[in-house]
Amino acid sequence: MTGFFYRQLAKASQQEEIIPGQNVSLKVDLLLAHDGNGPEILTQFREQDRDIDGCGRILLTLDHSFPAPTIKAREFQREISVFANRNSIHLYKNGEGVLHQIVAEEESLWPGMIIVGADGHVATAGAFGAIAFPASPELFVETICAGIYQTAVPEQVVVSLDGNLRPQVKARDVAMHIMHHCGNEIRDKAVLLTGNSIDQFNISEKMSVCNFLPEGGVRTALILPQGEQQQIDIQLASDEIRPMLAVPGNALTFAHPDAFSSEKISVAIAGGCSSGRLDDMRTIADILTKNEVHPDVTFIITPASRNVMDSMDKLNLSSILRNAGAVIMPPGCGPCPGKHFGVLCETDTAITTTIRSNPGRIGAEGAKIYLASPLTVALSSVNGRITEPQ
Repeated sequence: MTGFFYRQLAKASQQEEIIPGQNVSLKVDLLLAHDGNGPEILTQFREQDRDIDGCGRILLTLDHSFPAPTIKAREFQREISVFANRNSIHLYKNGEGVLHQIVAEEESLWPGMIIVGADGHVATAGAFGAIAFPASPELFVETICAGIYQTAVPEQVVVSLDGNLRPQVKARDVAMHIMHHCGNEIRDKAVLLTGNSIDQFNISEKMSVCNFLPEGGVRTALILPQGEQQQIDIQLASDEIRPMLAVPGNALTFAHPDAFSSEKISVAIAGGCSSGRLDDMRTIADILTKNEVHPDVTFIITPASRNVMDSMDKLNLSSILRNAGAVIMPPGCGPCPGKHFGVLCETDTAITTTIRSNPGRIGAEGAKIYLASPLTVALSSVNGRITEPQ
């Protein structure tokens, strides 16, 4: 089959043409992993007693549990440093930020490059037109050792968004709208995004959309490079999109925030790989410039990288956020993985820009987690209850 996605996979597998469902072996340009599943990866290497050979560039980050919250986490950090040095792997280990932001800031990304990562959100790099596939620790180690990624070619779905978004609608709302209205059509597929609304997005917004779509079960998500012509499978009108909310539960279910306007919150969380970029910090600061965080709410903010935090300091955003009552964490994942920096108790109700709302994700099983955009989270933190931007 032709088209950008299939053409790039054919190129990476050294074939003239490929079709959906076909098993291919792809040459990988970049491999990614982090300390979240790093212990499993090291265990796999020890058990298989294999060498790294023939693969592309490898990048690791300490972002899920840094600084170390436990003795065991610190022991792993020492171990992974030795492993990285021995195998000439680039390890970001001094609080540089969360994996997917580091990739965007420090790596050379291009349309059609092949990325494999031991994380469910490597498709964040799809904002640059890269084709990024998630892998289990076992498959990740196999890919590193073999130098190729073996997979069945997923079917693609081209989603076009055209028209003007409402000012209160953010990129996260767009991703949730797509998942809500097109869930069955995009599941297990490669989603290619196009249309004049997507063209108007800056790179931060494109990263936010591609970051969240894998939660809807897509194999990968990417922005179709401009100039590439593709048949449109799903056409969406951007002016029909409203702010969205993912409600607590094991399966993602969506609604509009005003349907839960009576729900009081005790915690608000923003940042990390999903919404920790400078644009997101500006959005939050715009709300907190003239408003204070509600006295019954803890608002935790995690810049996605050291560079983002530096820019926040220079633009006085950090001071605005702190003076309004928010708490700024070191760059990284923040509370999202439920390791430290703001875990929830049984009686907490949180509204967050994190990526999962299943019970126990950020601490106690009884805590309720609502997912929303940075704007919705910031407004809710001020009002002490879920608030839809108007």
